[in-house]
Amino acid sequence: MADEIQILKDFVEGKLSNKDFEQQLYTNKDLEKQLSDPSINWQGTYLQNTNAYFYLIEQDYKNAEGRVNAHGTVQLFLSKIGIEITASAQKSDEYELILSTSPKYIDADPGLIEQHILPKDKTLSKSEQKQHIKQRYTELFKYQTKPPKWLQNPEWPVKNNQPLFFLGQIEIKKGDFFHDEGSMYLFMDPETEIIDIVKQFY
Repeated sequence: MADEIQILKDFVEGKLSNKDFEQQLYTNKDLEKQLSDPSINWQGTYLQNTNAYFYLIEQDYKNAEGRVNAHGTVQLFLSKIGIEITASAQKSDEYELILSTSPKYIDADPGLIEQHILPKDKTLSKSEQKQHIKQRYTELFKYQTKPPKWLQNPEWPVKNNQPLFFLGQIEIKKGDFFHDEGSMYLFMDPETEIIDIVKQFY
């Protein structure tokens, strides 16, 4: 199992690419066996109802959230079997950059962020990356006068990887049609001019 341990260490240390690690998960039976070891006690962790292997193959390695989840899980697995190593900060830094630059009124799909918001140029400085991300959010998530003031979690609709245009919101009063008070958010598809309505209640 020494080779499989090395694969896991290389991934955590940033020496093995996300694509190559994902490939190993699906083709390396010894790695699957290692990560599925039933003798490891996951009680008290997010893996207590599964195992490291099943959790890792469920992650989406094409977006930052999936990668940082996988990175942390492999690090936890190594720690459980008594191997402490210095982890690369690249994946957590990338994810933190996304969280710190995302407007609070947007909860975009990780795939959309990866494809349309993150800079493709990996040589940009951190401040340049932040500037690029903020600019892309402004270009994609457009609104008439001001962004939505959500009562619950953001629910900005996206059609064909294109966020709809936010027209405004209308207050909902409790009455004959609604049992609770809330807000109605009006979005328009720029191509079809069809209005999409999102309702949220207190």
